[in-house]
Amino acid sequence: MFELYLLTFNTARNLVDPQALAPSFFDALPEGVPVPDIVAVSLQEVAPIAYSFLGGSYLKPYFDRVTTTVQLAADLRSPGSEQFDHVATRSLGMTALMIFAKPSVIQRIQWIQSAGAGVGFSNMGNKGAVAMRIGVACPGADDTLDLTFAAAHLAPMESNIDARNKDWENLVRNLVFVNGDDAAFSSSEERPLLAPSADVPADHNGLFTPGNHVFFYGDLNYRTHDTPPDEEAHKSYPQPTAVESSPTHYSQLLKNDQLIREKAAKRTLHGFQELPINFPPTYKYAMSNGENTNTPKRALTGNGDTWEWSKHRYPSWCDRILFMPSGSPSGLEPQIYTALPVQPTSDHRPVALSLRVDDKPIKLHVNDVLSQPPFAVNPQWKARRDAARRWEVIVGVMSYLALTSKGRVVLITLVGAVLGSLWLAGSLAR
Repeated sequence: MFELYLLTFNTARNLVDPQALAPSFFDALPEGVPVPDIVAVSLQEVAPIAYSFLGGSYLKPYFDRVTTTVQLAADLRSPGSEQFDHVATRSLGMTALMIFAKPSVIQRIQWIQSAGAGVGFSNMGNKGAVAMRIGVACPGADDTLDLTFAAAHLAPMESNIDARNKDWENLVRNLVFVNGDDAAFSSSEERPLLAPSADVPADHNGLFTPGNHVFFYGDLNYRTHDTPPDEEAHKSYPQPTAVESSPTHYSQLLKNDQLIREKAAKRTLHGFQELPINFPPTYKYAMSNGENTNTPKRALTGNGDTWEWSKHRYPSWCDRILFMPSGSPSGLEPQIYTALPVQPTSDHRPVALSLRVDDKPIKLHVNDVLSQPPFAVNPQWKARRDAARRWEVIVGVMSYLALTSKGRVVLITLVGAVLGSLWLAGSLAR
């Protein structure tokens, strides 16, 4: 068995604060368990839209903060005795996936595949998913243990249930895993060289591919009400001091959770599982001037303090981690599922899940749910993605020029140069 650790965080387009996040980063690990073997971090709203759509070096400061957080968290958990190396980072639009592993595990990673699909306007990546599938060599076996991680961000707003379900359908249809790095993804140059393997799966594998443990997680945006709150609703929002029988205890909201309802009706996340939720809503905490008003000094852990919620959104469990084991027996043992403390830079709380995984290849069985995808793969998935990427570059450039200080300097300089050229041309014509 080896330890797997998943974390999802909507960073609200801000740089992560390692000093605030690292101390609680491994809160989902069982007591006494050392740092996990693999850490996979799902990020949403990773950076402002201009940087997210342009990618490359514009995203490096944002990813570096996450890397620093993971390294610091490992040192706090096991001072000086454990470390993580960066395996790979992939981003598509405003969603990203980062994988870290112990050096001994990295030596066993035989191959990596990437997939990505936008579900935003014109299929752009302001909403969508980016994924990686890795093959890990197993002791005494010729086959690899295959793990699939998909970081996702679905449609917002309380009333958009059908839109979220449609986003899920579009991701199943258009998340197609390919070998090597596709130009549509932002890839980190820090990824170590992987040992070549003759057993790399063929291109064009969908999310539903037998022989994988699949993890789908992120800001899935399912809410606790189907309509927005009225002006009085915030008076009954949950508080940490409420007893479970109280109308202001968060469990009352969980009874109306859209994801639980839609999944039971087989309208979304077909076949995926989730551990019981025993933590407060993860969204939407109050923000002021770009900072969370639920400051770390208030120690919002349920110890007699209050939660400050944004009044125009019902508190909801937007941030979720779901999994689909493969094989029989599955060899997948979920452990702890929890929300981390409120962070000063976001209106979302991070959510984490720890799991134990059998260190051997998955044995398939006839009724494996992954062999029965709810939707067929779109044969035009690549043309769809390429067209969306062209739009992302256009929107990224326009946003950079209009919304960033450096971009505005460039724009003013260009406008000045054009006007100057026109004036000079007019003067010479006289």
